[in-house]
Amino acid sequence: MDESKFPFWMGGLFILFGVVSIVSEKRPSPCLVILNVILNLSGVAFSIAAIVLYSINISDIWLWWMCENNHYYNYDYNRHTSTTPSPDKTKCLEVYAITLMLLRSINAVLIVLSVLEFCVVISSAVLGIKALCFIQKREKNKSPEDPQLYKPLLEEVTSNPAA
Repeated sequence: MDESKFPFWMGGLFILFGVVSIVSEKRPSPCLVILNVILNLSGVAFSIAAIVLYSINISDIWLWWMCENNHYYNYDYNRHTSTTPSPDKTKCLEVYAITLMLLRSINAVLIVLSVLEFCVVISSAVLGIKALCFIQKREKNKSPEDPQLYKPLLEEVTSNPAA
């Protein structure tokens, strides 16, 4: 995570996918719907990648440096002369455990949000593909003699003169 900073750019990509979905809903056009479907399909791949990367990050958290810098924790177990740890070492190990728990919890929340993103982009892509298929089917079946094309919007109001 330190080298690639993937949580930051993945978050930016997920925000971009959401913004394009909202814009394509507010102002639907075939071009925006196609762009939305393409971005949502790439969002599927990015959400799967995020789940994998966050899972790897959970197992790869390295915090022993916290206690090593202060020489509270020593990897050479044979050199230990006392069986009871010092209060400083105990405090350092408690801080280590709490920090590790917090980092793992943050990664677990990010995994849950990535699964949610996966579900949202799948459903949005399916709806976009259905909309594109419906538009194509409607364009094929449209004829100039179609009575629906020339039907007034408020037919019931104009047909009832008593109202």
